[in-house]
Amino acid sequence: MLPVSVRLKLSVKLLRSIDARREATGDQGIGSAVERTILDYELAELTLEWMINPQSPRVQNLSRIR
Repeated sequence: MLPVSVRLKLSVKLLRSIDARREATGDQGIGSAVERTILDYELAELTLEWMINPQSPRVQNLSRIR
């Protein structure tokens, strides 16, 4: 398992690459399954952290992300 900081950096790089390809092609559907997988995984990690440690900082307006 990668450290969180490394995983997040790689995820950001991949998501930016997807955005660039969407911009270049005009196809907003490119990479949507990968994007959803990354977001679902990270949101699941946050949820688990909050369940284990209720004192963890919250993210404002998280419901808007899903």
